[in-house]
Amino acid sequence: MRKLVSVGILIFGLCLAAAAADDTPRAEVFGGVSFFHADTMGLNNFGVKANYAGWATEFQYNINKILGATGDITGNYGRLLPNIPNSHTYTYTFGPTFSLRTEHARIFAHTLFGGSSTNVVFASGPGNSVSDSAFAMVWGGGIDVKVNDRFAVRLGQLDWVYTRYDLSNVVFSGMQLKDHQNSIRYTGGMTINFGRH
Repeated sequence: MRKLVSVGILIFGLCLAAAAADDTPRAEVFGGVSFFHADTMGLNNFGVKANYAGWATEFQYNINKILGATGDITGNYGRLLPNIPNSHTYTYTFGPTFSLRTEHARIFAHTLFGGSSTNVVFASGPGNSVSDSAFAMVWGGGIDVKVNDRFAVRLGQLDWVYTRYDLSNVVFSGMQLKDHQNSIRYTGGMTINFGRH
């Protein structure tokens, strides 16, 4: 019985030491640039690609070394056609993030859910734009490379962004618009770490 208690105390002590040695940050805040290749459902049927530039922010609370809860907000701006005002899209999503942490980097993957709003400008002048809000889902991941205990550089984050905009008010010569969009987003910038578990 005494040996069993001694082994139990030893295991408990080792677990405490391992927990104390965990350098997982309690929270991570990201800010950077975003490049968004928008699925315009054929609205840019003149051969112009809809590549939007913008900004991205992200807050992640780490429940443990592997699992975190993430909130992601991005804004992107661009033109469907030359010589018309910018269209824009804002996406705000939340969900779980799974991380693989090494001494020098963090590789992560996430599935985020929320909403998106857009204002699509398809010609110059008043009344030539359509606004809508929709369900949004973001699947993707990326890599943060550690600079020191406080800072990391996000070399890249690549996401598939699924939205369900209804832009049926926009019609070009009987064009049938689909009820969902599949877009791609790249993000990069700086991550700041706060606290320790």
